[in-house]
Amino acid sequence: MGERLAQWLYQRLESLPRKSDKLLYNSAVREDLQTLEPAGNTTMRQRKYVIKKLSLCSMIVVCGVVLSAVLWIKDGMETKIVENQISRNIYGGGAKQISLVAEDGKERYDIPVTVSERSYSDEELTQMSAEALSVLETGILGENQSFDRIEYDMHLTDRVSGYPFTVEWRTDDAYMDYTGKLVCSTLEAPVFVNLTAVLSCESFETEYDITVRIYSKAVQPGIAEQLQAQVSDVEAQSRSAYNMTLPSEIGNRQLAWHYKRRYRGLLFLAATPLIALFLYYGKDKDLHRQVDERNEQMRMDYPEIVSALALLLGAGMTVPNAWNKIAKDYRKRREESGGNSHGKRYAYEEMLMTVYEMESGVMQTTAYERFGRRCRLPSYNKLAAMLSQNIRKGAANLPLLLKEEAADAFEDRKHSARKQGEKAGTKLLVPMMMLLGMTMVIIMVPAFQTYF
Repeated sequence: MGERLAQWLYQRLESLPRKSDKLLYNSAVREDLQTLEPAGNTTMRQRKYVIKKLSLCSMIVVCGVVLSAVLWIKDGMETKIVENQISRNIYGGGAKQISLVAEDGKERYDIPVTVSERSYSDEELTQMSAEALSVLETGILGENQSFDRIEYDMHLTDRVSGYPFTVEWRTDDAYMDYTGKLVCSTLEAPVFVNLTAVLSCESFETEYDITVRIYSKAVQPGIAEQLQAQVSDVEAQSRSAYNMTLPSEIGNRQLAWHYKRRYRGLLFLAATPLIALFLYYGKDKDLHRQVDERNEQMRMDYPEIVSALALLLGAGMTVPNAWNKIAKDYRKRREESGGNSHGKRYAYEEMLMTVYEMESGVMQTTAYERFGRRCRLPSYNKLAAMLSQNIRKGAANLPLLLKEEAADAFEDRKHSARKQGEKAGTKLLVPMMMLLGMTMVIIMVPAFQTYF
């Protein structure tokens, strides 16, 4: 299916009045394909290569669209709340954070809710000490200026840093909850409320009373805040139940609840074409990487080829016979190894092609020159020129020239190996620095903890 879709897409792109040469007829891709496999129809190979890429990308797009649709439907089903019931986690399952949406027919309100795990009781244990009372008085005021005028929520913290005591607050629930949040938004007159802080640490326990005067809130809550307060109250009152029932109305408005939608499907749908595009052009980079590996392999094989030619010519063989022996010995080794791609040597493959050309009637000079052009490397062009010149003009010192060329090539290979080693060392520098940093952290953190 993917192959047929890719072929159809290729034909549609090819039939466009303004064809995308970068997409269908990329010259760099064509050159890489011809370099890797000089024989055969390069145009047909490029067409198959592009269709293969389009097939992969089209399958990714189809899968992405299907998965996006499934996630969209799944997210839509997960937003439904049946009979305003929200299930709690079982004992030990921990609290869960959920995002709710309330709709009253006119507007919608986003309500984040923390649903605690089901438990038998809820006790607040906090830390405090007698020496921390002055710090406590300042800290619990929040935005209020003094205890004589409380018009913002107080911060009845459950601990003060640096003191090993727990604190439990007692207050009038009609006006302020145990966290310091004002219950009533408006009051006809200020109200005095007594706060009691119970400080305890193991067997130690003491009480500290604070009298505060509560006024109407300086900032009146909106509908969303009112809903937040209602949901929090319902959640606190139903902790021993398996389900929590959400309020069905606020004021004279009916509420419809559902979970806040997660737009995973749309996000995945938006990412799908980017992934397909990345893979499409990533295949071209992979192809070019194969060309670079081919060139590096040919550079590594060059000294051996030149050295073998010099040795055979020195033994009295002619250039064509020496060339044929090297190429056909390679073909025999390749066939014995089963012809797998791991045993393929591009330089010897080009030599074999030159042998086939000469056997089919191509002149030796022309065959060697074609060999140099196909290899696309200066060293092989030089070798082809030496052999062609030997045939045209004759060169009694050709074995000596090849020996000198082989010696230079071996030196170049040593320099290349040294550079590769330096590159490998540079790549290892980053992980070595990371390991050094981790070692320093492992050593320094316990030392600082012991010192401080």
